[in-house]
Amino acid sequence: MSSRTRATARAQTTLAGLAVALVLVTAVTVGAVAAADRVLADAAGESLEQHRAERAADALVTDSPLVSSDDGSDAIDLALANDTNATALAAAVPSLRDAAFRVRVDGRTIAERGDPSGGHTVGRGALAVSRRSVGATIDLSEETTATLDGRTNRVRLDVNPGANTTIRTIRVDDRVVLHRPTGIEGERVVEVSSRSDPLIRVETAESDPSGSVDASATALDSTVVRLEVTVDA
Repeated sequence: MSSRTRATARAQTTLAGLAVALVLVTAVTVGAVAAADRVLADAAGESLEQHRAERAADALVTDSPLVSSDDGSDAIDLALANDTNATALAAAVPSLRDAAFRVRVDGRTIAERGDPSGGHTVGRGALAVSRRSVGATIDLSEETTATLDGRTNRVRLDVNPGANTTIRTIRVDDRVVLHRPTGIEGERVVEVSSRSDPLIRVETAESDPSGSVDASATALDSTVVRLEVTVDA
């Protein structure tokens, strides 16, 4: 056997061994999580289903594929909830692995695997966010301010000064987001506070300006929802 053939054989053997090792590690990890859940449930005087449902509910509202933090705080993103599935949630939340479960948001089932009807149900109140597009146009010949209808953390500005107009400064609320003494024009994206509806102010060098500033954003609407997890382990 040539040295190249022996090297190829060793490589194939190594890859096969690695594949077997990964399967074994996965099996051991899942088994270890299940065993740990049983021990913790016994120590707390809970059923295994109750313990896993409690852990899953806590994870789903803090660190899961359902959660986003666009406005600086963790919240259930209703768009993500609409797009999720049982496989994605089980992969992200250890307590849901190797168990039948159902996840509901405000009574609507967003993910289900198996038949968890005989399991334990846990509920959590949680902050949730939904998104919508908002926009406003400032016609500089008539006004220099506009307010977007909804909280957001980012605003897109399309600045189009008139032929004899120099737009020097744009503020959002009390903060300067764009400033250029020789004039601002074109498209810009600026970060803003999400605490209130953004008030946009345009400052020009002229007292009778012309042109326009188009502002657009994705508004983040907050609400409180009830998340329920049913687990049958």
